[in-house]
Amino acid sequence: MKNGIVFANAVGSMQSAITHMRSRVPGYDVLRVVSMVAVVAIHCLMVLRATAGPSSPVVLLNTLLHFAVPLFFFVSGALVWGRYAGRTLEDYAHFLRRRTVVVIAPYLAWSSMYLLIAAARGYWPYWLTHSPALLLTGRSWYHLYFIPVLVFFYVLTPLIAPLARRYPELLLIAAYAARLFLMDPVTRVASAVGGPLLVTFAVVATTHASHMALGAWFAARKDAVIPTLRRAWPLALSLGGLTLLAASLGAIPTFRDPVQAAVVPAAMALTVLGLTGAAFGIRMSPATADKTARLGGLALGVYLAHPALLLVWSNAVTAVGGETLLQSPWFSLVSVSVVTAASFGLSAMLSRGRTTAWLVGSRPPDRALATGSFTESTRIANETRRAA
Repeated sequence: MKNGIVFANAVGSMQSAITHMRSRVPGYDVLRVVSMVAVVAIHCLMVLRATAGPSSPVVLLNTLLHFAVPLFFFVSGALVWGRYAGRTLEDYAHFLRRRTVVVIAPYLAWSSMYLLIAAARGYWPYWLTHSPALLLTGRSWYHLYFIPVLVFFYVLTPLIAPLARRYPELLLIAAYAARLFLMDPVTRVASAVGGPLLVTFAVVATTHASHMALGAWFAARKDAVIPTLRRAWPLALSLGGLTLLAASLGAIPTFRDPVQAAVVPAAMALTVLGLTGAAFGIRMSPATADKTARLGGLALGVYLAHPALLLVWSNAVTAVGGETLLQSPWFSLVSVSVVTAASFGLSAMLSRGRTTAWLVGSRPPDRALATGSFTESTRIANETRRAA
């Protein structure tokens, strides 16, 4: 009887796992991983960029890597604005509670740690007295601006998601038009209301709303556009990347009028869509898709943790007399590799702890069977069936 109950529970868990795995799209997980590696690389190159010339390889590589945050917003737009189907206030409340657990709570925990680090390294009364504003705008550390803007987009989801489902092209046009024509008035209002901190928030939100909308459009038209993107991704990626490089070198005039100002957003959109076509063109076995999903699920943890690990790595290299190595282009590849591996490793370790999983936006391990790997659930169910 006991074995029968265990078997029934395992089957139920397996069915839940099947549903969860079907809801995951491997292409999105690939994009998450790619964007996080690019983010780590950007921040590892900061030391070199400080002394590099505008046309140096380091600066040009940094320009190409700046698809990272637009790509992550693109995935968020596809999975949030493109999938949200709530109809009631109760649905919306559940959505926000889930976002609070998965995103806001980890953000506040890591932000508090970074605020303490900043206070220890500088004028601590400023950091402590300004901590509420820094937390609200994501300026407690250089990379955290992303999270409050993402939360702002979460709040807008019930208004945006119906438009994304019914009129995705209209949403896309409106978001890019706002970026091109409303940036100046939005910046002036933000400056008058909240000063420099709010200006940064407003600029980031106005810029990346276009990438959220692009992701929502992709989610709505995915079945129709994926075949084209799978064929055309090399062209889109090449054209987008080369245009971004040309703009970085000043070979293409930008920001003189709306048409010229549209060059960089259009090039970034092509780059993001090119990467998306490449990601969705990868054929994976179930085991590979499962591993990719696990890595993709660590993306938020990597984003939150990697600057701390980069700080530890830089101090360790400096402590053993390797400060000049940090200025070396070849050693930056070592730094990127070490910090990336350490960030994914730390996030994986935290995700496995019952009391630490929430720090990286993961469910506690005792719930992993119901929401985790189809492969693992199948194995457990088979073993239980044999035992019964």
